[in-house]
Amino acid sequence: MLGTYDIAVQVSELCYVTPEGVAVFDGLSFTLLREEIKFVVGPPLSGKTLLLKLIMREIFPTRGQILVAGRNILRLNVKKLYRLRERIGFVPYPPVILTSRTVEENLRFKLRALGIEGERAEEGLEKALSLTGLSPLKELMAYELGEGERRVLAIAVAICNDPVVLLCDDPFRGLSSQNQERVVETLRSLQKGGIASLVTSQDTSLPQRFGFPQEVVLPLRPEVVA
Repeated sequence: MLGTYDIAVQVSELCYVTPEGVAVFDGLSFTLLREEIKFVVGPPLSGKTLLLKLIMREIFPTRGQILVAGRNILRLNVKKLYRLRERIGFVPYPPVILTSRTVEENLRFKLRALGIEGERAEEGLEKALSLTGLSPLKELMAYELGEGERRVLAIAVAICNDPVVLLCDDPFRGLSSQNQERVVETLRSLQKGGIASLVTSQDTSLPQRFGFPQEVVLPLRPEVVA
């Protein structure tokens, strides 16, 4: 039997209807376990990015429940929500990095922005660099990295404060197969490091190509979008 500690994200009977009356989600339910990778796949405008925004409570659902690390995000006040969001790493598409700074400076900028200093900051920095394999590149300027390495840097920035879960919006888009594999290797490394990942992709065949079982794929139907 699963306990609260075993679950990173739990979505129950989630419904979202747009102001225009389009039901994007109608009774969506799924569980993302700690140390699990789950893919949300579907064509453009099928609700992938919307789902991530709902989990971060950037927008409210019409109905349903969303738990992150056992907390119901829909019931939290602003102060508690801010604290919980620190336990959620997020990589948007396109990813945002500071190209005029080094790999290490990108991570330190994020840590300072969150008010994380001292020993905790150093631990977060080293863990993020280690899990993403960027330690040997930490003194390089971000603009010197290849496209795949930049995507990995965006992931490193998102996890340097040691979140419970990483929400990653279409990190494979526009990458070569080799660079996509580099991103997958990074996600698997995070999995071993105790960070769950919820990852979106327009490529419905991608999880299977990289050896992920069908059970970790959540397909979104194109017919729900007007």
